[in-house]
Amino acid sequence: MKKHSIFLKLLKEPLIHFLLIGAGLFVLFAQLNSEEELDNSKQIIINKTKQNTLSTTFVKDNGREPTDKEMEELLEKSIREKILYNEAMAIGLDKDDKVIEHRLAEKMKYLFEDITVVEDPSDEILKIYFQDNKEEFKDEDGNEPKFDDIKYKLRNKWIAKKQQKENEAFYNNLKSQYKIIIEKKSNKSIVKP
Repeated sequence: MKKHSIFLKLLKEPLIHFLLIGAGLFVLFAQLNSEEELDNSKQIIINKTKQNTLSTTFVKDNGREPTDKEMEELLEKSIREKILYNEAMAIGLDKDDKVIEHRLAEKMKYLFEDITVVEDPSDEILKIYFQDNKEEFKDEDGNEPKFDDIKYKLRNKWIAKKQQKENEAFYNNLKSQYKIIIEKKSNKSIVKP
């Protein structure tokens, strides 16, 4: 009879109520969140921007707007690619794949180029650049062009070199965050800081 009374006494304790309610809420939210994550991972959203991109690409390739049927086919192709991509990632097909590694590295390179902002050089900077690189701008006969005739070309070359420097600095900064280990064939490793 004492065990029964102790149990009843515990049931009347507010701390026990609090713990039971907390545990119940924890289980409930864990279930709801796992279902939500599952729903989000299996959700594909084709927003207006994506639709415009598909349409613009079609116009560039075909010289005209896509018909409704063609747009449906473009959307279906995009959805198919996204589903297959998601499933490939889920089963790890991206791991140790040199083609994918190369493609992603290329995308990062393009991203570097897109985020690198180089201001237009002044005429003074371009003139100095021209003086330092005269040989590069001579024609086949060895004649040196006039500054005003190649100013646009000078500007483009200067910006390209400046962007390349900025990209290299950005890459070196990223590289400095990695510990690089190159294993030799003799099972010894070279560690690069």
